[in-house]
Amino acid sequence: MSTKPNNPREIDEVLNSLEGIQRAKAPAFFYTRLRGRMERELENTGGPLVRLLTRPALALSLAAIVLILNTTTIMEMWQDEKKVSLENTQAQQLLASDYALGTYPVYDETPVTP
Repeated sequence: MSTKPNNPREIDEVLNSLEGIQRAKAPAFFYTRLRGRMERELENTGGPLVRLLTRPALALSLAAIVLILNTTTIMEMWQDEKKVSLENTQAQQLLASDYALGTYPVYDETPVTP
């Protein structure tokens, strides 16, 4: 073989090697068996509900709805937590004002003069 990039002799050898090639033929009843196998697989996938849920548009829209519901729920819980903490603070202040829970040391009330 020569090192020339476009050697006509090599090109002719390659083209002549393709003589006698025939188109590949499928075995008898190949497409009938293939179609039957594909239909059996569709029957075993769980029915029409599973096939409906595996459609990308429907699956993405359901995922978006679930995500929105989760976000809404988390935001509501977060705001409820703020309300509860504010109510607890107000209740503690009301209790402290009603019962005067301050401590008074006994020894400071009677001053001693030398």
